Amino acid sequence: MKVFITGIAGFVGAGLARALLTDGVEVHGLVRPSSDLWRLADIKDQLHLHSGDLLDALSVQKALQESRPDTIFHLSVYGAYPTQKDKDLILRSSLGATMTLLDAAKEAGVGMVVNTGSSSEYGTKDHPMREDELIEPNSYYAVGKAAQTLYCQQFAREEKLPIVTLRLFSVYGPYEEPTRFIPTLIEKMRANEDVPLADPTVARDFIYLDDVVDAYRAAALKPELSGEVLNIGTGTQHTLQEAFDTAVALTGSSSKALAGAYGNRTFDTPVWVADMEKTTTRLGFKPAHTLEAGLAKTIEWANEHHGYKN
Repeated sequence: MKVFITGIAGFVGAGLARALLTDGVEVHGLVRPSSDLWRLADIKDQLHLHSGDLLDALSVQKALQESRPDTIFHLSVYGAYPTQKDKDLILRSSLGATMTLLDAAKEAGVGMVVNTGSSSEYGTKDHPMREDELIEPNSYYAVGKAAQTLYCQQFAREEKLPIVTLRLFSVYGPYEEPTRFIPTLIEKMRANEDVPLADPTVARDFIYLDDVVDAYRAAALKPELSGEVLNIGTGTQHTLQEAFDTAVALTGSSSKALAGAYGNRTFDTPVWVADMEKTTTRLGFKPAHTLEAGLAKTIEWANEHHGYKN
């Protein structure tokens, strides 16, 4: 089996690549010449990396014609981090790049595409988020991801290419971007330094990387779910304070929480959790890790690797 991963140098993409290699899968990926491949350093020699950019149609077509994958995992993203604010680039990197990729995929005879959505597409809700409810994106990034999801659904219907969208919640684990909440939490606690928090009551549905990778593997085997959107979370939310307290218990750190260190953000809410009924029923997926178990593994990895990349 051959697969092609966009965003292979990213946090989830690299984790997926690493897992698929252990499955004996031939893994191809698209990387820009300027891409930082630090997450792939230990597996780079086992990968088939193609130089290109999703915003360059010719390089995408060339990469897919050369690799002829059975399945594409579309994880490339721009706009998920606070420093990525260019709204034109956000929309071109979500909708525009996806249009280019799917056209090239059909031309190359790809059999299946697993697209990556985001829980941010829902906007703020006061209840567990369901795939069939109204989406109310409240940022350019969320608008771009929503447009990407809708385009994938329409392309699947019109062009008869099986496409499933996984709407990811708050993924954490080894090799996450060092500036994100969980890596910051762990690194501060490793040094017994105080940890800056937003409002401690802000909630997230934290899901461990290995569980997300398992969801991608499962979705790739379900072409009959073409056009569907599936939540990938745990169905259990935790506040930032609860995550902090769990990490303290696991590390024995003397760190203190510095509540209110950041201003309120559009995605800060006391309710943020996936309704997992459809995913459990249709995909047969249930995450294996509680927050405590996932954090324990992430902390162990950070200790073995002397922390996250500086």
